[in-house]
Amino acid sequence: MSTLPIEYIRMSRMFRELVEGKEIVSFEVPAHKFFARNEVLYLSTVLDYDAKKLENMISDMKYGRVVVEKMWAIRLDADMFKEPKKVLLPDLASNQIDGNVEEVENGHIVNIHVNGVRDLVRMAIFDRQSYKDVVIVRRSPLPALIRYAAFV
Repeated sequence: MSTLPIEYIRMSRMFRELVEGKEIVSFEVPAHKFFARNEVLYLSTVLDYDAKKLENMISDMKYGRVVVEKMWAIRLDADMFKEPKKVLLPDLASNQIDGNVEEVENGHIVNIHVNGVRDLVRMAIFDRQSYKDVVIVRRSPLPALIRYAAFV
């Protein structure tokens, strides 16, 4: 009896939402362990890796080589035990994206402006001793927090 390998990168549903009067195309982020295909663009941006190479490295996790581990993805406006809600992030490929980078101690912060909505998403990366701590914060409406540990 053989077992099929786990596919860590999956397609996710896309949504259209209105933020400050602007239409934004977003995708649903899996709560933990698995990655949406569009999520890899966020990680490749802050980790400074080619998106295709990072996608292949994440796919190889089915063989036991952990590269990026998603700790959790939670909505900040919901009780995660009583009523878990979908975590949505703007799709970087389908929207007009602009932003800036701030240097901080042991890392940097990337502010992303989506379709003219300033600082809708903030990504932070901090260098730890044996890994990189990546945090993505989406502000209201639908505030969310996503955390990863990257071993690259």
